[in-house]
Amino acid sequence: MAGIAYIGVGSNIDAYENCIKGLRLVVENEGVEFLAVSSLYRTSPVSPIAQDDFLNCALKIRWAHSPRELLALLASVERERARRRDVPLAPRTLDLDILLFDDVLLDTSDLAIPHPRLHERRFALVPCLEIDPALVHPRLGRPLAAFLQAIGDEQRLEVFGSVPEKEILPAGRTSGG
Repeated sequence: MAGIAYIGVGSNIDAYENCIKGLRLVVENEGVEFLAVSSLYRTSPVSPIAQDDFLNCALKIRWAHSPRELLALLASVERERARRRDVPLAPRTLDLDILLFDDVLLDTSDLAIPHPRLHERRFALVPCLEIDPALVHPRLGRPLAAFLQAIGDEQRLEVFGSVPEKEILPAGRTSGG
């Protein structure tokens, strides 16, 4: 089941390096066609644990396989970047989440699409909307932009900078979108 996926990318440990390397590892996969990447945003953590700000962005790809196979790819990239999951909401080297996959609605013990907190998180909504301002939440049936007003000011977000495509695209590949 191939489709268009939006992937949330975040890090707050060696954040720029881990985001760029994580993006590159995803895009290098033979099942991935790179379509677009948002700017990088410096964002406040959404966690009760004191920690540094994050860098976040969104990646839009065409994926040649199932959502479950995409989840497996993202987990392997996180492991390669030394992601640990022993403390929930703790600082992390790399966090890769499937935010949207076409209009798929999926709820299993290990995968929920769309991401269950997408509509509550400025750091996920804003990068997706930068890529496609017309995105609609497939479960809630509302434009993603409509959710921004309800998010409190405690979720800070500011543009950090663009993602240089030459740093994430394999040699000889160009944007497909």
